[in-house]
Amino acid sequence: MERISSLLFCLSLLVYYIPKLFKVKKKVYVKAHMFLGAISVLAMIAAVVLKFGQADFIKYIGFASIMIAIGITGTIMKKNYKLYRVLHIVFTISFFVYLPLAIKFM
Repeated sequence: MERISSLLFCLSLLVYYIPKLFKVKKKVYVKAHMFLGAISVLAMIAAVVLKFGQADFIKYIGFASIMIAIGITGTIMKKNYKLYRVLHIVFTISFFVYLPLAIKFM
């Protein structure tokens, strides 16, 4: 499940940023980004449930909490776009900072 979640997370970023790189503005890419991100979060929550009681359970709690924060800030971005956009980017970057730390130390 964690591989599926990671794959969908990266695919979600690609679906959003590649069209943005070419200055293509279509809502379908944003909706695909949100859909893939939501499935990614659900897959990570399923991975946490499956890892319950195992040694690397704590590592998946961290991944799941960061991904839930990414999902929440992305979902409520419509209310205060500037604030939640910054938080969404910070949580996304923190995921990639947490990734090597969790692999190396946990």
